[in-house]
Amino acid sequence: MVPLTNAQFEMLQKYAALLDTIEEGFDYIEESFTNYERTQGDEVLADIFDAFVRISETNVHLSHILAEEEEIVRQLELFAGVLEEAYKLEGKLDDQNFKQQVVQNHLSPAFQAWKLSLQQSLKKYIEQ
Repeated sequence: MVPLTNAQFEMLQKYAALLDTIEEGFDYIEESFTNYERTQGDEVLADIFDAFVRISETNVHLSHILAEEEEIVRQLELFAGVLEEAYKLEGKLDDQNFKQQVVQNHLSPAFQAWKLSLQQSLKKYIEQ
């Protein structure tokens, strides 16, 4: 296990919290497709895309900090697959049916699967 500074440990905890928040955001968006009282779905999706940028940047830092942890580094690199799913929405956010299909069937499941695998790998660091 790579020894972490307090700042690095705090960063990992905030990173894990961000992943949980994104998952909650996807739950909200998916509900907004059928519950029309949930009117902020597009804003939440935009926030998720902003968070994806932060995740990508943080993944670079984590890859350096945890370079000895090959499995974690591999999991961090697999975030590219989540981004590929997000790119499917580029220029098509106005097509509600397409957006719903991509979010529900591709993007949200890809993110959740990646998050679960990464959390398993990071567990020993987060639960100190």
